[in-house]
Amino acid sequence: MQDFSILTTLIFSLIFSALIVILAYKKHWFLNQHDLDGVQKFHHEPTPHVGGLAVFLSFVLGSFLLPIEAQRVLQPILIVSAPVFIIGLIEDFSAKVSPLWRLLFIFLSLSVSFFYLNVGVYSLSFDWIDALLSYLIIGLLFTLLVVGGAVNALNVIDGYNGLMSGYAILVSIAMAVVAHQLGDDLIVQLNLLLIMSLLGFFLLNFPFGKLFMGDGGAYFVGFMLSMIGLVFVSRHDELSNWFVLGLLMYPMYELLFSVYRKRVINGTPASQPDGLHLHMLVHKLIVTNSPKASKIMNNSKTSPFFWLLSLVSIIPTVFWYNDKLALIGWACMFMVVYTIIYFYISSRVRT
Repeated sequence: MQDFSILTTLIFSLIFSALIVILAYKKHWFLNQHDLDGVQKFHHEPTPHVGGLAVFLSFVLGSFLLPIEAQRVLQPILIVSAPVFIIGLIEDFSAKVSPLWRLLFIFLSLSVSFFYLNVGVYSLSFDWIDALLSYLIIGLLFTLLVVGGAVNALNVIDGYNGLMSGYAILVSIAMAVVAHQLGDDLIVQLNLLLIMSLLGFFLLNFPFGKLFMGDGGAYFVGFMLSMIGLVFVSRHDELSNWFVLGLLMYPMYELLFSVYRKRVINGTPASQPDGLHLHMLVHKLIVTNSPKASKIMNNSKTSPFFWLLSLVSIIPTVFWYNDKLALIGWACMFMVVYTIIYFYISSRVRT
């Protein structure tokens, strides 16, 4: 039954993704007139930005094929994820939803999950911190800050063909491996479901960029990775929330570093888009070194670099999943490596 549900989810994802692409190119559906505007746009013809719709629909349909126990855990989370996905999807179609409204909807989903599903950041495995988090309002605010940051961070790295979806697949694989080691079939099933719903999209996104994820998809994937990770931690005493942080370290530090760079170094609003994210600088360096390559292939060459970079935190997290201090140490190591790479590449690229 599990093999059937996983394969069926992949087929759903492929069909929905292909339908979006066909309708976009044949009927001009799902296309946004502002598609090519902005410093963060690196494609050169209108492309549908609603790949997240295929991921969401295939994930929802696939969830009904899971064992009853998995459905009972997952489907309330799916209901709570609706505001996050919907506000992102509205932005994909209209390009008129402000960052504040998107953030408020993310906070709405997280608040409901915190109060009604008891899914949140309740512990960091340090007594004095945990004592603070035991206060309801502090626990809620910390969950909104950290998990809300993770959801937004997945959207931040969604810039090149395959980058975010490939990274999310790596995270889900890592979580499934640890879940298998701990004998937690439910978490394995949830991660396989997410992997298959992403894979159908991934095959049309990488390397030729026929379909993009969009804000709705990025928010949804970030939300589901965070929720599955937090549920996983709550089911096993040997795991801490540092495990989830280790898996999501790349996008979360990308977001944190970007806020620091914009506010402190450049003195600009943190929400103002710019062309100085590390993945953008790497892309510029690739274009400089491969001026005769096609624009699409230069776009896609960017993503493998970041898949490998993300493994600096993902792989140690898999091996030291039950060692809090090791997880913290590897998270710090990732931040050092990222920062060194950033300043080295920025020194070689004209911005």
